Amino acid sequence: MNNLLRGDDVDHLEFLDRADSLKALGKNVLITKMARFDNLSGLLARYTREPIAIALSIGLLNELFKEKWTEDIPGGILESFGRTFQNKTRLYVSPWLNRKSGEFVTARTFRAPEQYVHLYQHFLANGLVVDVPFFNEFLLRHTPRDIQRMIAADEDIWKTLVPEEAHRSALHFR
Repeated sequence: MNNLLRGDDVDHLEFLDRADSLKALGKNVLITKMARFDNLSGLLARYTREPIAIALSIGLLNELFKEKWTEDIPGGILESFGRTFQNKTRLYVSPWLNRKSGEFVTARTFRAPEQYVHLYQHFLANGLVVDVPFFNEFLLRHTPRDIQRMIAADEDIWKTLVPEEAHRSALHFR
């Protein structure tokens, strides 16, 4: 949901509609302003001793390797990832389809920045970063913004891209 915070105007109703769509699918939703996963992992660990799973996209995985997120941490990116994974946290990464090149990118095929390739290989080898299996590449050809445009334009094809349980919640995007 952090994508909704880009730009100057935040549509709070749209923000809540996305949460409602996830709830309609039986998912628990946590909305937070925490941008760093090390902080989020620490917060969740206060409330459970169970393993923690954080779902993210390839784009967000790439973002985790940017130094801007660790400028205020003495140990930099190593300390940040250490804090993230200390609470039995795993990052579950959904695949991405580059619509221009057709490249299908998974957690396994993701190319970490050169200076972090070995660190990322360690994460994969030890199950800290996990691929989310994805069997319908067709769904990756449409972004959430594409689906919003389809709903607003009253194009019924969006119904084939969204689980039926979320149809009623999705209608709020009109």
